[in-house]
Amino acid sequence: MKKIKICASVLLSVMALSALTACAGGNGTSGSQDTQATQATSAEATVNTDATEASNAETAASSGETVASEVTEASNEATENSEETERTTEPSKMEALSGDDQTYANTFITNFAEQNFFMFSEAGRFEAYNAKIEDVLSFVYYHIKINAYKEFENDKKGECSYVTVSYEKAASVVGKYMSYMLKEEDCKALPAPPDKLDNFSFGPFYEDGKIWFVTGDGDTFRNIGIVDCIEYNADGTATLYFTIYNIDFDVFESLDDAGLKKYYSLSPAQAESDKSLTKRGTGIANVSLGQSGKYFLNTYEAKV
Repeated sequence: MKKIKICASVLLSVMALSALTACAGGNGTSGSQDTQATQATSAEATVNTDATEASNAETAASSGETVASEVTEASNEATENSEETERTTEPSKMEALSGDDQTYANTFITNFAEQNFFMFSEAGRFEAYNAKIEDVLSFVYYHIKINAYKEFENDKKGECSYVTVSYEKAASVVGKYMSYMLKEEDCKALPAPPDKLDNFSFGPFYEDGKIWFVTGDGDTFRNIGIVDCIEYNADGTATLYFTIYNIDFDVFESLDDAGLKKYYSLSPAQAESDKSLTKRGTGIANVSLGQSGKYFLNTYEAKV
């Protein structure tokens, strides 16, 4: 963004200087021509004056071409810079984060980025105020699986194996991270867990006050989210612009909880230069702000 502004300033200066030079040259020639016109009465003087004006017009045209060329070059450079950041526009009130604010924002976003939340969704955008309950409960499932697997209970129904979580626990997870109220009556509208593998579905299902999911193993969740900047909006919400990174597998396998948490405190510059991280994509999230400064997700987009 700074580079684009500098280019724009240089461009304006060049255009202004070119305009001033053209004006100064034109006035000097015009004054000389007026003197010649007063002193000379021959047709030859008139011809000379016409020739001088033609020369001046050619010079002005050449100057215009130079300015146009510089405008094109500056525009191309601005486009290239925009492509490098993968964002064509930037908000006008962006602020950098630091310290505990950076760590909190990174940790919040990582809760979504680590599970590839909406990175491959056909919808392309999650909206808490218009969300499908299946998407919300899918977030709950992966959040618990990654961060607190022991809170699952194992259940079996017929030939199918499940993990379950109480409605109360699911509602607690949703209320901690989203501007969405999980209602039990909506959960009750979900189908009951089948006892056969026919028409296999991952879930979620509902029965006996619990949310049911078909369990699966073998996944690794190595994504982290680093918030590049924040914009405070007039409606009281904030917009987070973030980058998603993938931690190197061997490094990830060697990390304990304390080592993993160190990644959550990285600044954008530190994350970009960390050789154990590979950039996967970028995203934008809009959040409501609680009185204590906590974030509650309103919308979320992520692209790889």
